[in-house]
Amino acid sequence: MSNTGLVVLVAGLGICVALAATNPTTQEYGAFLESLLGTALEQTDPADSAHERNLIRNLLKSQGKTVIESVIRPNTRRRNYGLFSIFETRAFDVHVVIVGVGGVFVPVDGVEDATRKLGQIVLTPAR
Repeated sequence: MSNTGLVVLVAGLGICVALAATNPTTQEYGAFLESLLGTALEQTDPADSAHERNLIRNLLKSQGKTVIESVIRPNTRRRNYGLFSIFETRAFDVHVVIVGVGGVFVPVDGVEDATRKLGQIVLTPAR
């Protein structure tokens, strides 16, 4: 085997080890979803009062983990492929597919719908 082939092999193995070591966990996915909740809040209708948005933002900061744990996590399926994971969440009549690779989450399908739906749910007044 030539030196070039050996370098390519070692580099490939190094990349595989790095991807396996940084494969996102379910807890990291939960943190990503919390940030998605924040994004949903930021994309709300500007006509909503600032007081109402601040109240909801504070509620999400204090109860976001509870929402993730009780509603989202039981409806999420993680397929772990070693080097990356695929997270599928079905909640609130929305199907979201996100690929986690290298510690980063890459939305594949449904994130815009989920953000819009979460924003509607969060800002709909209780009756």
